Amino acid sequence: MILKSLGVLASATVVVLLLGEALPIQRTPGLTGPAAAQPANQPRTKTTPIQLPSNVVPEHYNIFVRPDAGNLRFDGSVRITTSVREPTSDIVLNAADLQLERAVLMPTAEQASDIKLDHEEQTATLTFDRIIEPGTYEIAIDYKGEINENADGLFMAQYGSPEAPKRMLVTQFEPVSARRFVPCWDEPARKATFSLSVAVPNDEVAISNMPVEEISELDGQYQRVQFQTSPKMSSYLLFLGIGDLERLERTVGSTKLAVVTRKGSAYKGQFALDSAARLLDYFNEYFGVPYPLPKLDMIAVPSGGGFSAMENWGAILYFENAVLVDPALSPESARQGVFVVVAHEMAHQWFGNLVTMQWWDNLWLNEGFASWMQNKATERFHPEWMMWLQSESGRQRAMRQDAKRTAHSVVQPVTRGDQAAQAFDEITYRKGQAVIRMLEGYLGQEAFREGIRTYMQIYAYQNAATDNLWAELEKAAHQPIKPIADDFTLQPGVPLISVQELKAEGGHTTVSLNQKRFGVDESAREPLVWRTPVSAASIGSGMALVSQLVAGSSPTSISVSGTPPIKINLGQTAYYRSHYAGGAFLALAEHLPALLPADQLGLLYDSWALGEAGVTPLTDYLELIEKAPLDAEMTVWRQIIETLVSIDQLYAGQTEQMEFRTFARTTLAPLFVQVGWDAGPKKPDNMAVLREDLLSALGRFEEPAVVAEARRRFHAFVADPKNLPAAIRLPTLRVVALSADAALYESMHELAKRAADPLEEDQLFGALAWAENPVLASRTLEIALSNEPSRAAGLRMITRVAADNPDLAWRFALEHLDALTSRLDVLRRYSFVPSLAGQSVNPNRLEELRRFIDDHVPAEFRQEVERFYADLEFRLKVKSERLPQITQWLATRSPSPAAAPVPPQ
Repeated sequence: MILKSLGVLASATVVVLLLGEALPIQRTPGLTGPAAAQPANQPRTKTTPIQLPSNVVPEHYNIFVRPDAGNLRFDGSVRITTSVREPTSDIVLNAADLQLERAVLMPTAEQASDIKLDHEEQTATLTFDRIIEPGTYEIAIDYKGEINENADGLFMAQYGSPEAPKRMLVTQFEPVSARRFVPCWDEPARKATFSLSVAVPNDEVAISNMPVEEISELDGQYQRVQFQTSPKMSSYLLFLGIGDLERLERTVGSTKLAVVTRKGSAYKGQFALDSAARLLDYFNEYFGVPYPLPKLDMIAVPSGGGFSAMENWGAILYFENAVLVDPALSPESARQGVFVVVAHEMAHQWFGNLVTMQWWDNLWLNEGFASWMQNKATERFHPEWMMWLQSESGRQRAMRQDAKRTAHSVVQPVTRGDQAAQAFDEITYRKGQAVIRMLEGYLGQEAFREGIRTYMQIYAYQNAATDNLWAELEKAAHQPIKPIADDFTLQPGVPLISVQELKAEGGHTTVSLNQKRFGVDESAREPLVWRTPVSAASIGSGMALVSQLVAGSSPTSISVSGTPPIKINLGQTAYYRSHYAGGAFLALAEHLPALLPADQLGLLYDSWALGEAGVTPLTDYLELIEKAPLDAEMTVWRQIIETLVSIDQLYAGQTEQMEFRTFARTTLAPLFVQVGWDAGPKKPDNMAVLREDLLSALGRFEEPAVVAEARRRFHAFVADPKNLPAAIRLPTLRVVALSADAALYESMHELAKRAADPLEEDQLFGALAWAENPVLASRTLEIALSNEPSRAAGLRMITRVAADNPDLAWRFALEHLDALTSRLDVLRRYSFVPSLAGQSVNPNRLEELRRFIDDHVPAEFRQEVERFYADLEFRLKVKSERLPQITQWLATRSPSPAAAPVPPQ
């Protein structure tokens, strides 16, 4: 699964995902030295998960369902082949929001004397009047269930106009919603085979994990579609989709690939299909185990949820904007994003589906590895996109979370399955991704791949834990990896590696380092030990990079060929913050243009993070960006844009904001002259992505020429949509909305209401949410909870309003709490509303957010929600203690001629 908040290539003016190319590491004999003398970390506590009894386990499910979409209900029956391992009179399995009407034990035809449903534990206990001895039995259950309007269980995705509404029925089961579709053992380790059949209207199509085996007449309006039996898999990977669908397909080897869409949209799946064909060959070769199913469908679903896509085996669910590329609507960032999401979900067909984590505490084995492989595969086929550089922003978000008291370990305790939704976060995905990349660089690519291949072969169709993977990697590499890996996966936090002193002598430089925990609150005072692979090299000397483990807080030295300046964490391949004491930072800053793009990014991100935390002056970052070369890679400029926007948000409501915006315009104006509104011939793809963010940012900073040109182009678009190319469609709409008056806003609103295509509708309604004017933002919030946009688009609108009007969005959410909660799926049920307050810069929100969490969030679901409280605390601290540094720095600067408006183009 890939989450909406973790998707790639979003606009930097909301959340940017920036990505850093690794450099080969030349190891030295000192690589393993320091670790031997360091004390081991304290043992981590392990929470025993609450799981179903193991005395009865499933072997095979034979399921039949008959949906009644009009009444949001379905009837179901299932025959479960089970293995009874110990004598028992009770059989316990999972069921949620289901009515179990009867349960019969076969072959004896004994009916359960009692069916007890536990709504809190989401279980059903079938009690029989005698002891069932060990052996193989079949349990036949008749039941009824609900069709949801949110992406949870069997749900309805609606599209089309109010006058001619249409719908698709699809399923979403991760983490634990298969139990809303069928009574089952809904735990990842309880793998079984599945045979699914469904009653389908004669004019519609059904899709599942496996190809259709048989279609038979059921009654006058319905047919029964029977699918082939699946391989052994976890319940959360089961899938069913029904609708008025069409296919775009091709065959790669023995696998039939297809993009499946609502009728009339299949052509938009061509890029995804072509990408999947290339990726399938690559993954088959990399993993050393061929894709085992006969087909792989990619199903494009209108609307959306708290995630972008879900890796159901053989039938991947994507929401449309994550898999379809419309030449008339989709910008370059969307095209790149589609490739990355397709790569992520296809990687799951091995990491997650073929080999599945034992329990939800090892979710990172699924998500961290799929996130790592999405970048590795994208770099293979599209090196010009520089995807490791672009994903750097995602890693930085994980580090920001990991530096607070609410941080958790990558391998984290999950007590109950229904709490697993909290584990789908930046640390699981992005820290997991970063740790894997670091370990691959430490072991070497060939040894790492050999270990992965052996792991896949040994645990195919089974479940595994993190230690199983480390064991195979150690065998392949013939060196220990588990101590390092454990430090980064079994404890929270971010190491801070400080360059304390540089001594140059005889063509070499001795780099004195120390390590401690980087934290932005009281977490920094909790001592932790890491064995951290630290690389270093002399800048501009062409000398070889060296690497060494730095462990504990004792000083460590590295001898580097060449003279200062010295850069550590070359290529940004390791997971730590870098700090340069004294003149070491100033020397690096002066040589910023000479650094490779990954190291420019690393210096920028670390400078900003250390400034926010008060380790260094925050203004070091501003002086650093003034040295950024105009021809720097677009990812470097996207980082600068991202940070300028975040500073602007801190200034919200203050008179000093206008002075800061003048500085921001001054900084970006020369870049805009180079980038412009329109793509020229032979311009790189990433220039188009940068243009999207640059236009949006200049609109936010009230650049007069950009605002005027955006309005001119918008009026031409209203007259004829072909006048606005897809490449600049989104930023143009956003710039217009940012400063819109009531008339412009209503013009855009009318366009959104008339949009016939769900992708176009989402774009236009989404653009409305960029209006900064509080009156118009209030109007957006009202529209968001109306029936005009899709339910998912409405939630995205509320989130976007909160970016610039967080207090307005927060009050609106509290006033409409019931209506809002009814639209939230399991992934956002408790986190969505607190996330709105978490973006505020108003101290009054802190106490209100505390009360809301205490009153509305059950204690067992507070882990992910508490981070929004910690975010707000830290943001308020940065605003009160650090922002004045920027205000004072701006006051000391004389006005620059570059502050004049950029010329129209």
